[in-house]
Amino acid sequence: MKLSELYGKAVTSTDGKTNGWVRGVLGTDGKPQFLQCFDGQEREFDIDIKDIKSIGNDIVFEDRSAVKKACGSIRLGLPAYSESGAFLGHLTEITQSHGGAQYVIGKRKYAAEYVTAGDVIIVRMPRTLKHDVTSADGAIILKKGERLTDGALKKAEDAGEYFQAQMKTI
Repeated sequence: MKLSELYGKAVTSTDGKTNGWVRGVLGTDGKPQFLQCFDGQEREFDIDIKDIKSIGNDIVFEDRSAVKKACGSIRLGLPAYSESGAFLGHLTEITQSHGGAQYVIGKRKYAAEYVTAGDVIIVRMPRTLKHDVTSADGAIILKKGERLTDGALKKAEDAGEYFQAQMKTI
C-alpha cells in the first residue's frame, strides 16, 4: 500500500461503522504512527497504525476508544460466589497466559469465560457431560466427563447434535 493511496480513504471500525476519512499521516523518523482522520462533522481523531486490521476499499480498524469506554475497574479482594450463592472466597489475583485469563479465588483458579465481575464476582461452574454424545451412526462426538465449552458446543452443532449435547449435561 502506498501512502498516497491512504488519503481520503474511508475508515471503518471492526463493528462495520464508518467513522470518517483519512486526512493525513503522523509519524516519527519517517515511520507512520497514526492516521489523522475527520468525521462527517469535520471533527478530527487519530487512529494508531497498530489498531489497523486491514486495508482494502476501506481501512478497517479496532476502535480501542470504544473498547476503553466499555471497560470497568478491576479490583482485587472482591468477594466471589457461585451462581447458587455459595461463598467461594475473595479474588486474590488475575493471571494472563496463552490459555487466557484466570481468576484466582481463594486457592482455586477459574477461567475468565466462567466469571462475571462487578461489585462482586459470580462464578458459573462449567457444565460437564454425563453421557457420551453420539452421532446417528454411533460415532462418539463428545465423551462423557468432557466440559461443555463453546468449542465443544460448536463441534456438536457441526455434527447436528447440539440439542443432545445440551441435554446430556442434565
